[in-house]
Amino acid sequence: MNEAHPSKKREPLSKERKGGVQIDALARLPERTILDEVQLAKILCVASRTIRRMVSRFELPPPVPFGGRSVWLAGRILAHIESVAERAERDAKRAERQISSLTP
Repeated sequence: MNEAHPSKKREPLSKERKGGVQIDALARLPERTILDEVQLAKILCVASRTIRRMVSRFELPPPVPFGGRSVWLAGRILAHIESVAERAERDAKRAERQISSLTP
């Protein structure tokens, strides 16, 4: 239950689905929402250490130092994920064209 509004049910951060987890809490946040490492880890259903690893693998954008913490803006995280997805799609299409050109 939400402590601030006991009568309101808190929406889950993620939804368990057969074969995986659907994470939509990040998309529901205003794009200027500031998230620290702990909050982001909770939203993504991972450990804080995994957040740092995801940054080092370029799966997440680098954090911004703010008040002695590493923070992210929700909108920038989503934009980064969309950019990575678009790049992967372009790479897949390029590979498909290369393979097609090799087939008689």
